[in-house]
Amino acid sequence: MPVRIARAAAIALAVSAILALSLYAARDRGWRQAGAPGQTEKFSTEFFGTFDTVVSFTAYAKDASEFERYLEAVRDEMTRLHQQFDIYNDYEGISNIKAVNEAAGMAPVKVSPEIIGMLETAKEAYADTGGAVNAALGPVLSVWHGYRERATENSADARVPSYAELSSASAHTSCDDIEIDRGDSTVRLRYPDMRLDVGAIAKGFAVQRAVERARAAGLKSGILNAGGNVAVIGLPPDGREAWSIGVQAPGGGAGSEVIDILSLTGGSAVTSGNYQRYFTADGVRYHHIIDPATLYPAKGVKAVTVLHPDSARADALSTAAFILPYAEARDLMAKHGAEAVWIFEDGRMEMTDGYRRLSKAGKGAGRAVM
Repeated sequence: MPVRIARAAAIALAVSAILALSLYAARDRGWRQAGAPGQTEKFSTEFFGTFDTVVSFTAYAKDASEFERYLEAVRDEMTRLHQQFDIYNDYEGISNIKAVNEAAGMAPVKVSPEIIGMLETAKEAYADTGGAVNAALGPVLSVWHGYRERATENSADARVPSYAELSSASAHTSCDDIEIDRGDSTVRLRYPDMRLDVGAIAKGFAVQRAVERARAAGLKSGILNAGGNVAVIGLPPDGREAWSIGVQAPGGGAGSEVIDILSLTGGSAVTSGNYQRYFTADGVRYHHIIDPATLYPAKGVKAVTVLHPDSARADALSTAAFILPYAEARDLMAKHGAEAVWIFEDGRMEMTDGYRRLSKAGKGAGRAVM
């Protein structure tokens, strides 16, 4: 399968998978639902080009011009941070994560305050999760990425990296070796073979910043979904007491079964799953969420959805909850005031008490004010 076709397939999964929102949206154009005179109207649209996913945005506004102001704030922030956090591409005038990787072992690299903030959050997550969330695991993830790309291009060439190859790549993968100087706004990777991969936190960080930009522009009610990273702003002004978010069955495509519905009045919901990026070798599927302790895909869980007031924190916690043993993951949720649901490979579903109260599947009737 050509790379561009495989990428398109992955994008299609990202559009439909994980969290299906109860809202209207139309690709490349706005959609609006008229309200009574003097009231706000509901507008929705989608755009692509940031973080390799489709971003859906819904907001209540007085008119199309006001909605466009909110949309511009969201799209500009998502685009700007996508370029800042990119590990594959260069952008004129931007010193991004790719530039930091290319300067590994050399002089510090001058970066934006957003990169400083994101990497500080990543280092905190590394310490907090015992290394389960590891932005310095880039060399190992690069090995897996290469094998996945080859398998996608030609299924007959599907192979799995050896432990020796992965172990060699993991020689310098500690976040403690990411040197940050907030005063000078610089980052340095201590060893030449270090590489950052910020996929476990960058999109959540960007969603949080985009929501903050939209609020600063005056948005009082809306919802943003970046490929399963969902952030809610305020209440819908149409009489509903909360936003309804449908949780799809793991591995489902468009129109697949909704296995749960949550009622949220704020905060973020982020899912980590084993069914969006993967390849198959000798009949075994290898997904993209790598356990730093084993250097192989984490086992036991199909998907985890985490609820937290901050999207960046929810992003990191969803990865940690997918990788860590269940008991440790539940303790981590409690520590951070997060709620979560786990869907295991054997079909079992486990929820925190707070999640259960928000969940139709858990027979809850409450609302999350986060």
